[in-house]
Amino acid sequence: MAVDLLRASALVVGAWLTAAALDPRTIAAEPAAAPALQAALEEWAATPGHHGVSASVIFRDGSQWNGVAGRSEADVPLAPDHLIQIASITKTMTAAVILQLVDEGVLRLDDPLERWLPARPHIDGAITLRQLLDHTNGLANYTGTTALRSAIAADATHVFTPDELLAFVGPPVAAPGTLTQYTNTSFLLLGLVAEHATDRSIVDLYRQRLWAPLDLQEIFMPGLEEPPRPVAHALSTIGIIDPLAQMSVLSIGYSAFGLLASARDVARWGHALFTAGVISPEMQVAMREMVPAAGSIPGESGAGLGIRSYGYFDRVQYGHSGGAAYGSSLLIHDPAAGVTVVVVMNQGQGAEHFELAPRLLQIAAPDITPLPRM
Repeated sequence: MAVDLLRASALVVGAWLTAAALDPRTIAAEPAAAPALQAALEEWAATPGHHGVSASVIFRDGSQWNGVAGRSEADVPLAPDHLIQIASITKTMTAAVILQLVDEGVLRLDDPLERWLPARPHIDGAITLRQLLDHTNGLANYTGTTALRSAIAADATHVFTPDELLAFVGPPVAAPGTLTQYTNTSFLLLGLVAEHATDRSIVDLYRQRLWAPLDLQEIFMPGLEEPPRPVAHALSTIGIIDPLAQMSVLSIGYSAFGLLASARDVARWGHALFTAGVISPEMQVAMREMVPAAGSIPGESGAGLGIRSYGYFDRVQYGHSGGAAYGSSLLIHDPAAGVTVVVVMNQGQGAEHFELAPRLLQIAAPDITPLPRM
């Protein structure tokens, strides 16, 4: 089923107009919190085992602070325009595309998967799009198999297709609707649903519907397009490497965790998603309806449609985290403060993004009662 392009264009233009009014680049004044924010990054970067961090904060008045600390390579400092693997923050963009298509009447949240995709082994066609979005589908995680790890190691230059990746899905871990179990499989399938419903690639959909309207120019999907900015080297389990030399690792993410971006573009994206009309008010309500958290994410209090809720400082935030071989990230938006915080680190294990992002939020939101440092 093809999208009604006129209707889609009208919605996209509407989102752009709302976001443009909040464009942080139109406000040049440096936030008063900037020195403390930068000091927190420098402290993180000075900690043994940490590599590099790029961070961005958007305040209620639309002003945006961007900072970096640490390095890309041994003698190359990390720069604000370096692109880093944002991992599962990708899911928020895939979800936004799906929710826009629901707004347009192309999809319905309670559509069964079998309405849009052919039958596949170990994937129940009765699972709904809603269950894919909130991780209550019971599907096994294709990224958790030894067979995929072996395929990655066999050829570092290979760019995996979604169909190749779905071949690694094993038997379900639970019946649909019975528990929250995070799985990349669901968002790989959602990307394919969006493609089938529009006859457009997921990257084209990101670009047309999200990136171009918000003027996001520091983001891309490796394997399908060239990087628009330099890609940061990353601290991996085998040392500091160039992620672009490991396409087999990067390409397994696709619409689940496949994007690389700068922190400042991710902050602009997150702020727009939660405040600027990317989706309709009705879809905002649906997106924020939470099911119980999976229990595996620090600070998390629930799972929504492509987002998570958090409970830092005994208040509610919305956003998403990401963790992959070459990047760790956290996006959080605090509605009470009107503040969006993003940290993106060019390392996988040991990044401590769940600690640094709340610390930056605490600095940026003066109404948060300071907690004692541990």
